[in-house]
Amino acid sequence: MLIRCLVVFAGLLNVDGQLVINVSKGTEQSSVYQQIITGNTSTDTVTIQYLTPGGDSVKQVSDLKNRVLITVYTIPGEEELGHFSYQVLCFISAHNGDMIPSEAVTKLRQKHSRTVRVAEEHKGNTIQDNPVNLIMSRAGLLSPQIPVLCREAKYSTYTSEEQLQKIVSNPSKISSFVQKNHHPYQLMERCSSLAVGSSSPCICELSSCIWWYPCSLKFCRSPGGESEHRCGIRTCSRCISHRFSVNQADRCFWEIQP
Repeated sequence: MLIRCLVVFAGLLNVDGQLVINVSKGTEQSSVYQQIITGNTSTDTVTIQYLTPGGDSVKQVSDLKNRVLITVYTIPGEEELGHFSYQVLCFISAHNGDMIPSEAVTKLRQKHSRTVRVAEEHKGNTIQDNPVNLIMSRAGLLSPQIPVLCREAKYSTYTSEEQLQKIVSNPSKISSFVQKNHHPYQLMERCSSLAVGSSSPCICELSSCIWWYPCSLKFCRSPGGESEHRCGIRTCSRCISHRFSVNQADRCFWEIQP
């Protein structure tokens, strides 16, 4: 299982100019993660990715040009327990702008590779309900990154009409991007409340935290006070919980208690 996790993650790290850092929540008992941050000026994107202690891969791509945030989870399963070998799940959100330019990310460096970084400000915990599936054949119109990042999540790329309203310039076109669920989202039970082996549709949840990212640039005045120049970055952390529907509870096995 560990080998498969590492192979999946290694396939996500085939990039140049990446900054590899150790990050933590900053509390005494918190885990230390190795996090990779990459800026791509040709696509104007910033990618942050890491492996959780449980072996899940989390990849978050900020498409700054199109104001879209793409979160990709790759979750290995326990095949001996009847799970899928792995699942890829994508979530599409409107980007709120709290990221430095991709060009500035490419210039980030670190002097001490063993340093554990802790963010200056925590942006809080967000819950995003994702009641609709994104139609993959149309997803590239929102961001050309979606079809690439979510190619293994053709039927498991989720979002909400509320998020799309912040992305799409013409609200009347939102319905052409989504496929609504056959089961009423608001009436479904949480998967965590169902028994093992249940075939009922339910609401699943995945949570992740980015414990360190460059959320804004710092500017200082020149000695004469006539101009400003970049003099550093401000760092932030944030957590998000994505809720979404699955056709049967075993698609959300991490919430089902044996």
